Amino acid sequence: MGSVYLDPGSYVNIFIVSLPDECVDVVACSPSLCPSLNDLRKEINKEGWNVRIYKSDDFVLGYGQDTEQLLLKGFRRQELRLLDYPKWCTRLIMEGLTDHLTAQQYRMQPNKGRKRFCEPKPYQITTRGQLNVFRGYDLKVIYWRGDRQPIFGLVVDIFWNIEDVNGRRLNSVEIAQYGASFEVAQIQGEYLPSNRINPEASRLRLQNHILPFVAQHKEFALPLSKGIKVTLKETPIRVILGV
Repeated sequence: MGSVYLDPGSYVNIFIVSLPDECVDVVACSPSLCPSLNDLRKEINKEGWNVRIYKSDDFVLGYGQDTEQLLLKGFRRQELRLLDYPKWCTRLIMEGLTDHLTAQQYRMQPNKGRKRFCEPKPYQITTRGQLNVFRGYDLKVIYWRGDRQPIFGLVVDIFWNIEDVNGRRLNSVEIAQYGASFEVAQIQGEYLPSNRINPEASRLRLQNHILPFVAQHKEFALPLSKGIKVTLKETPIRVILGV
């Protein structure tokens, strides 16, 4: 079971992200001076520069350790207050978390709109040793307007990858061909040992998987030249029901 205590009630799988109210040094230019971000990113990757690019309607930002490389391309130094640009902050938070997880050998999977990371080692192996069950986390950063400043939240959900001994991902039909459908469902917590549906599956998914993940990765750095770290609140947002 997870080590985080939750008061009785209803919760959603969103965790508040604490972001310092600080100003950071970046480089910026007009979008007209940088018509192709893909070409610029290709050059950055080719040269091995530690710099990232973000485009809004008003400007193109460069940030990271090697921003001086962009000064030769028309970028100018600028200081920005992080909380004035919440959409950019959601990008920074996800990039920082991505760097943090990949450094710990999590495997990132392509996914549109969200980031998905699979643990490097199997969560469990089926009894016959034929299938590896990998636990993964589906992540998204959101924000909403508070009274005085934006509030950021990390949405955390669970997914599972089932792979054969050669590392090939299997679908439900292929899993059934191994005769392992119920065993895999039990590992995932969807079924009880009696092969009945687990009515506590949602609560246990939060308590046994999501909460420990957040507790383990509750602090990480943003990909900025200035060493700024963010922290995750270990308890999710509680739903207050009206009377």
